Amino acid sequence: MTSSQFPFNEYITALAKFLDTIDYQDDNFSHEQRVESLQYVYYRTAKHFDEPVEKAALNVSAKRLQAVMRTSTLVTVYCWAKCPLNVMVAVSVYFAYIIMLDDSSDIPSVQMTTFCDDLIKGKPQKHPFWQRMNAHLTTLLRYYGGFCAMTIFRSTLDFFQGCWIEQNNFGGFPGSSYFPHFLRRLNGLGGISSATLFPSSEFDEDLVFEEIVTAVAQIEPQLTLCNDLISLYKEYDSPRDQINLVSNLVHCNGISWEVAFEQLTHDAILYCEQVGDVFKGKCPKVEGTIRSFVQGYVTWHLCDPRFRMAEVYQQAGQSEADMKFRRFYEKATSIGVIDFKLWASPSGLNSNHMDEEQEKSCGDIFHRGNTICREPTGKTEVGEVVA
Repeated sequence: MTSSQFPFNEYITALAKFLDTIDYQDDNFSHEQRVESLQYVYYRTAKHFDEPVEKAALNVSAKRLQAVMRTSTLVTVYCWAKCPLNVMVAVSVYFAYIIMLDDSSDIPSVQMTTFCDDLIKGKPQKHPFWQRMNAHLTTLLRYYGGFCAMTIFRSTLDFFQGCWIEQNNFGGFPGSSYFPHFLRRLNGLGGISSATLFPSSEFDEDLVFEEIVTAVAQIEPQLTLCNDLISLYKEYDSPRDQINLVSNLVHCNGISWEVAFEQLTHDAILYCEQVGDVFKGKCPKVEGTIRSFVQGYVTWHLCDPRFRMAEVYQQAGQSEADMKFRRFYEKATSIGVIDFKLWASPSGLNSNHMDEEQEKSCGDIFHRGNTICREPTGKTEVGEVVA
């Protein structure tokens, strides 16, 4: 089915209902805070990948790496808005590795033959992803307690397995009704995304253990289903994205695309509603962190060009649902669409890109919502935008 056949009316109606259900209202940042946080996280992410060991290990062009770092910076700043900046940087670097793995089409069977034995015995890994990711995890995990750290590592393993399955272009056998959800749980990054919201500097893992465990359980389906719903248009006619939840539901369960879409819409709304309701009356800081994440996650999806929401907006008509979607989209883009020139630059890979005074200026904004950010002190230039 081509994009010209895409059911825009039903899709926009579903998006409007979804955004209304979560009461979309992203108040995570002022404009100045958002820009300065993007600057800081992008620069630090670029600085990480400018290290000689990273340059030697990565098989990716500078142009592609810049696009990867922009995406990892955007999703981290928009969603991890309550985390300190040093944690944001570690999360952004993590997601850069994840995006590069997701881009890969290399089947890892040979390099993974001794993975478990090497892991148990503390020997170096053979797969390039695990070589670099393990090195970075020593930095990332030090910000978290034991349960969150284990969840992050487990989720990383899950994602790798999910990519391994997708690289074989396997969407399950007909009749395997749970397979679509099994694969989506593996590659959904629900564990990493939920556990990283609770760094030890902000939360005592033992005191809010039940809230953290519940957050991991609730965010996992909320995250993946929200992504599946908003990504549906961009994936609809993309050959690379055909191993997705809706297509797999159709294939494995023998149902129509329309029925699978209705299931996705119902579940996305259900779990996003639940993730808000479950934490009402619980620890206010946990509740605020989760709300911030959910709102920021939607902003990122609506504003990142890779999701092609501008095309959906252009297709919206004058019905009540269409106008509601228009209002939500305009609200999101008014805060979330920020010119790359203000915060990202090809020269970000140059270690001289930000001088010490600039770095100190950015480094003063560590606790979200409690610090008034100064205007950026430096100017950046941007090259070609890479989707």
